[in-house]
Amino acid sequence: MLNRRILRVKAMQALYGYFTAVESVKEIKREELRRQHALSSAEDDSVDNTSFEARKKQAVHLFNQNLLVAQVSTEENAEQDILDSVNDTLLSYRNALDKEAAARKNEMMREARSIRDHYLKLLMLPIEIEQRERRECEKESKAYLIKSKKHYPFIDDAMVKQLKKVETIAKEIAGGKISWANELNEIKSWYRKQIRPSEALAPFFDTKKEKENENGIVLEFFKRELFKNETIVSYLESQHLHWNENQPIIKSMVLKTIKALRDGEEFEFAELTKNGEEDFIFLERLFTDVVKENDFLEQIIQERTKNWDINRITLTDRVILKLALVEMINSPSIPIKVTINEAIEISKLYSTPKSKQFINGVLDVLTNELISQEKIRKSGRGLIDNK
Repeated sequence: MLNRRILRVKAMQALYGYFTAVESVKEIKREELRRQHALSSAEDDSVDNTSFEARKKQAVHLFNQNLLVAQVSTEENAEQDILDSVNDTLLSYRNALDKEAAARKNEMMREARSIRDHYLKLLMLPIEIEQRERRECEKESKAYLIKSKKHYPFIDDAMVKQLKKVETIAKEIAGGKISWANELNEIKSWYRKQIRPSEALAPFFDTKKEKENENGIVLEFFKRELFKNETIVSYLESQHLHWNENQPIIKSMVLKTIKALRDGEEFEFAELTKNGEEDFIFLERLFTDVVKENDFLEQIIQERTKNWDINRITLTDRVILKLALVEMINSPSIPIKVTINEAIEISKLYSTPKSKQFINGVLDVLTNELISQEKIRKSGRGLIDNK
């Protein structure tokens, strides 16, 4: 089941990409202003370059000073063409950020929802392996000389038969949206070099050593081989950017499904989220709230980290702090201790060794202040452990 920690991680990654892009966009816009007010090569050599340099510096200065406002005040001591160019650049800058935020958010949501696709694709893998065995078996039967007849345990396996009868899986295979069709060479290689020689699966392939196993080869394959095999895992990592963090969730979902089938239950997809669409709304809101309230969040973080060089506070730590703060402010049903603990755990995985103490300390101070200012108000489950 997809828990909210991985949702927070995905929000953190998307925001990290967004804020990195923000700095790039700023520099692009500064360079545009410099070019607009640079000395033209067509000008006479007698023109004083000093005045052009001064105009460039003034335009860039006004841009930097007014990033948070709609337009530059007409009271600024600047020529009208400079004011106009800076205002146009500020508008272009804000439009670029809006597009970047929308793109990052959409990518984040697609990635979160794609976990189900990866889960479904892995459920298809035993069917593809069975097809590989059938081709091997057919080839063997046509051979002029057969040295020793091999055993093909996926063929006619009860679990494989059950998976082939699942309507959703059958539709996906027929539609080709989620498919192994372009990876048959990989499956062929895995079957010959990884699956058949596997020690964990050896009892199923060796007829002399074959023994009863209540789990069956499909469950043993998922439980003891696929997620531990370096070759297969390396391939999956190369195909899916966030495989490492998604893998525990996907594995849990796959094993839950296969165990249920083994126990005679009707096929039912493992739930992707505990609270259904509500969890995806939670994810989207985390991202949107941080982007929307970034100026406020940046201000209160800087006020409580005056003893730190702001440039030495990693971007990852700042993003984790902002996520925790908007969650505490805008999610009244989530206990404060849960939010802080989640922020600390994420920092352990994705930031520096000292980040957990830093994040814990800053959040502890800011939480008390925001509660006293009544900006954090908890209700229901959110009141748990908030003494």
